[in-house]
Amino acid sequence: MGILHDPVASALREHLGVCDDLLLLAQKEAEALQQPGPFPAARIQSERKELLTRLELSSRSIAAQRNRRAQMDPRDRGTPLELADLVQTTLDKIMRLLVMDRENEASLLRRGLLPPRSLPRAGQSQPNFVALTYQRHAQG
Repeated sequence: MGILHDPVASALREHLGVCDDLLLLAQKEAEALQQPGPFPAARIQSERKELLTRLELSSRSIAAQRNRRAQMDPRDRGTPLELADLVQTTLDKIMRLLVMDRENEASLLRRGLLPPRSLPRAGQSQPNFVALTYQRHAQG
């Protein structure tokens, strides 16, 4: 079974598609924040909520497929290198999304559309916070 038929790879591709959609939404949000007119908060929040539901489902799918993959015969799996490339592409997309989301958050604060109490704790501003979070979840 090559990477095209590997269920983990399929789940990762689906997750990458959701990340692409989230990045597009973040870009639309950034563009809307650059406009002088009113910010379409309700529309963006609605789209975000739908995408976050899809993100949760795709994350669960990856976890389920990963568990099934661990039980498969190694000869029936895609090569680790092929999966590693797909994982790296997904992580790169997530990092771009996080950076853009942080920039949008700062723009929302500047426009007075986000209360300061909704900011993340200081620990979440550390550059390695996301990597450490992924490591904790991978171990659990």
